[in-house]
Amino acid sequence: MLLIQTVAAARAEPDGWNWIWKARAPPKAKHLMWRICKECVPTRVRLNARFVDCPLIFPICETENESDGHVIFDCAESRRAWQVAGFEGPLLQQLQQSTTAAERLRNICRSTDTDTAGKIAMLIWVLWNNRNNWVWNNIKENGQQLGYKAIYLWNEWNEVQTTANSTRNSEQQVLHWQKPQLPWLKCNVDAGFHQQLGRTSVGWCVRDARGSFVLAGSSWINCRCSVTEGEALAVLAAMKELHERGYSNVIFETDSQIVANSISSNRSGVSEFSSVVSTIRRMLSIRNDFKVKSIRRQANMVAHTLARAAVSWPSRCTFDLLPTCIELLIDNEMA
Repeated sequence: MLLIQTVAAARAEPDGWNWIWKARAPPKAKHLMWRICKECVPTRVRLNARFVDCPLIFPICETENESDGHVIFDCAESRRAWQVAGFEGPLLQQLQQSTTAAERLRNICRSTDTDTAGKIAMLIWVLWNNRNNWVWNNIKENGQQLGYKAIYLWNEWNEVQTTANSTRNSEQQVLHWQKPQLPWLKCNVDAGFHQQLGRTSVGWCVRDARGSFVLAGSSWINCRCSVTEGEALAVLAAMKELHERGYSNVIFETDSQIVANSISSNRSGVSEFSSVVSTIRRMLSIRNDFKVKSIRRQANMVAHTLARAAVSWPSRCTFDLLPTCIELLIDNEMA
């Protein structure tokens, strides 16, 4: 019976469910979008209709009942996320033309390319995941953070897919940390996110043209920053420290493409992330010998390790001697 219903539902769609499955997004995001269109996501309105005793109000905004449409489209925080992610135009058009969440998703994704449909699927997954985090873990992010987070996660996923395809097509080549050319130094930076502790940490490590260790540092703050904000704070922390110590000719490498692109662009905003990026730009305007580049995560494992270990140390540390937690990593990269 279930198989017959599924086939019948697919035939009712002019192109089946291809508009979902062709979207370039992680399977979990496409599956959630499919469940929304099949009207089987356990929103409070739907649970109540099935005689489950639960409150109806949407816990994120506490203004309307929790339905598919309100969670994804109508809540003020959700609309802000769509705007920040760059999809406000398609959203406004469908709000006027369609009534149900399934219709809106179907029309938006059918009229866009597979990459855009994938980003929208990721945005929807982030919005629903934010709702669950608030209900079960008492943790939530605002619309700006969710919009940036969705694009960041999609870019990371896309980068992994691209890297995997590139690796298969180039005889399994492995990415490694690369030495800078004289007279440059290279400073790798990364952020760590410790939700249970309520902290965001950063780590950075400077090496010279021979690959030798020069200096490293870490710090943490009692704040649950968004992913992009944390990655930008890591760049800023390293940049300030090396500026104060008088270092010159430094390339700062981050594994966040969004942060690197935002620093090089002229776009401005009012979010905490935009404020950090503006501070970095001002620093670069007075330090022509500082550069910011993006790299693959595989080539940033030293900074990644420092950022994760940072919460085990005092809130701010500087290492003039090579920390033991990254000694083997550096040795392996130089082997």
